[in-house]
Amino acid sequence: MTADGDAAPVAYIPAVGDVVLDSATHKVGRVMDRVSRLVQLRPVGGGQEWDAAVADLTPVKPMDRIRKAVAEANEASRREDLK
Repeated sequence: MTADGDAAPVAYIPAVGDVVLDSATHKVGRVMDRVSRLVQLRPVGGGQEWDAAVADLTPVKPMDRIRKAVAEANEASRREDLK
């Protein structure tokens, strides 16, 4: 309970398959496995897994994932234009 008597907010507990932001690395990944307070994440598009603390994770909304993908595609397009 908090000092004013309200129940403390429940921390986010990621499930396998959730897409999350790891605030420690600033990377987005899909939860592949969870053991206690650690999870294994893999980039959504595939790649090398990494370990993250549950406390560092927040869920990513589908619209946020779309915005990120569009920003990355735009950046790649600009790099191609410079060649």
